[in-house]
Amino acid sequence: MARKAPVILGLDLSTRAAAGVAIPIDWKGDWSRVRTIVFGIELSGDYNLLDTERALRTEKVSAQLVNFARANGCKRAQIESYALNKRTAAHTLGELGGVVRLELVRAGIEIHTSNMSTSRKLLLGKLPRNSKDTPREDRVDVKKIVHETLLAAGAPWTSKDLTDAFVAANLHLAEIGAYAFAQAA
Repeated sequence: MARKAPVILGLDLSTRAAAGVAIPIDWKGDWSRVRTIVFGIELSGDYNLLDTERALRTEKVSAQLVNFARANGCKRAQIESYALNKRTAAHTLGELGGVVRLELVRAGIEIHTSNMSTSRKLLLGKLPRNSKDTPREDRVDVKKIVHETLLAAGAPWTSKDLTDAFVAANLHLAEIGAYAFAQAA
């Protein structure tokens, strides 16, 4: 009986649109073999319930991601590094990340963080840079360029959250010598 290839879980954590991709290490660029999930859980807005709802939302997001990982046979998760430059989301994202990581470990899934700058550089070869003096309206959107690069390569999704999840997993695929999207630096 042939053994199935290991499957890598790539995650982009967010309470509004958490995304996951499950990629068999022998996928060889066949997008039909990549499984995906995107979901979010809105809060009611009731001030009296917000803290409780936030806590329960992290549990629900974690359960969804663990169930997705199990259903796809994932043994390793590559999690997008935090984008803590978004001041309003830093606290909530940290809470979510901690709960997701704990539940993945409890499910027997090895966890690792993918540095997204390194992950994007692997895909693009070189990251376009903005200077501190570049006006906001003229800034280069690296996430958009990565997304468009994957769409041009045949990625079947429109979600940039899925793109980030894929890019996180793609870094590990390259590290182990599996098929990965990479450009010459």
